[in-house]
Amino acid sequence: MLFDAAVKAGAISSSAPDAKGLEIRGKIENVMIKMGKNAQAKQFAEAGPGLGNYMEAASRCIKCYGCIENCPICSCSENCSTKKPELVRPGIVPPDFMFQMIRFAHIANSCINCGQCSELCPMDIPNSLYMHAQQLEYERMFGYKPGYDMTLPAMSCDCTAKKTEPHTTIYQRRR
Repeated sequence: MLFDAAVKAGAISSSAPDAKGLEIRGKIENVMIKMGKNAQAKQFAEAGPGLGNYMEAASRCIKCYGCIENCPICSCSENCSTKKPELVRPGIVPPDFMFQMIRFAHIANSCINCGQCSELCPMDIPNSLYMHAQQLEYERMFGYKPGYDMTLPAMSCDCTAKKTEPHTTIYQRRR
């Protein structure tokens, strides 16, 4: 709308892209995607499996709420579970790990990996690394990608569950 108005006013002009330029751009984009996936795999490997390393990193938390207040996914208000004294004891720094678990349960399934929770953390806790790793696990399990289809509720999936081992369940999309 703004772009069309600027073209109509003669402030800017546009033309079809050059075919060779699109080809080059496509190649560069594919290389960048591959590099990003390799870097992500390395970061996830360094973070380690499970929550053990995250618990250690989260022990630096000063409960400033920067991760919550700046998250584009979080829509918490004053009655956010992280502020309920029966769940998270007030005045305790670092907070009980329940504080982090509430955030995980609330946001990880919808994390879009914007990085705001890590970027704005004064204690340099790599929140987005752990949130995004968990979101990708949900994506593998349920096929849900946050931000792609706004008509689906978070974590919706037409899945069948299949037990493969005593403590392992694999979810497969119905076809």
